[in-house]
Amino acid sequence: MYNEINNQLYNLKERVRVKDKLESLKNIATVELEEKLSNRDELLKILEKEEKDVIKLQSTGISSLFLSLMGKKEDKLDKEREEFLTARMKYEECLESIRELEAEIHYADVELKKYKNVNEEYLKAIKDKRKVLLKEDTIESRHLKEGLEKINEIKLDIKEINEAIHAGEKTNSSLEIMKEHLNTAKGWGMWDMLGGGLISNIAKHSAIEKANQIAHSTQSNLKSFQKELSDVNNFTEISVDLSNFATFADFFFDGFFVDWFVQSKINNSISNVDNAYNEINDILIKLKNELEKLQATLTNIEMEAKDILEKR
Repeated sequence: MYNEINNQLYNLKERVRVKDKLESLKNIATVELEEKLSNRDELLKILEKEEKDVIKLQSTGISSLFLSLMGKKEDKLDKEREEFLTARMKYEECLESIRELEAEIHYADVELKKYKNVNEEYLKAIKDKRKVLLKEDTIESRHLKEGLEKINEIKLDIKEINEAIHAGEKTNSSLEIMKEHLNTAKGWGMWDMLGGGLISNIAKHSAIEKANQIAHSTQSNLKSFQKELSDVNNFTEISVDLSNFATFADFFFDGFFVDWFVQSKINNSISNVDNAYNEINDILIKLKNELEKLQATLTNIEMEAKDILEKR
């Protein structure tokens, strides 16, 4: 009887947690979407301005002619092209983020329908269990009740930590791939500076483009890791400053798109990848230590509950 009741409560409590996470996901995504939509409009204005600046310099107007006579037109044009490319990449990144956030909100809405009455079902199961336990109000039944409830809590906590570990390891894997592409770009960049010509220049930018492609998924992985850490922080003593971590992530990616045009900035991007990797790795160590403690505690409580059941 006790095992049957306990399994029912475990399944319902797990569903309650899933519902809470979905609601949190939707709320966070909705706020972020509003910010991204506002940011998109601003980025579009900047993009259009930078495009006009490039077109203006490429024309044969008076200002363009003056710069040509001064021998500064090509330098100015390179600078404007760089600013245009930066603006375009930021705008495209914003559009991709909007698509992802809209997909997250849609996913949450669809999934939440599956958990519509789960809170009511959980409360009913609690009442049913209480009735059974009240019929046998003994020291053993009270100890068993406490033990079974603790087992449920710990199992769910273990599940949350495993999800956080998975998200962190996934993020670090994508950071490793980014670093490989950036190191390739760095090598070709050095060759380009030594007069490597068109081939080295193309190879450098090809590596940078590959790093750019993985950068967006890495940023998404970082966001997922942050969300999982928020869940874990609710029941552990692991100290993680999520606000600083979020700022760090934004700073890293914001700077990455802007700075890759200069060789020294590629080095900075590699350094930022290393810092991100090390910070996440430190958190993963804490999570794994906490996981070991919970698993040991779970084993002890399960043995105590088993002893009580075997004596009955």
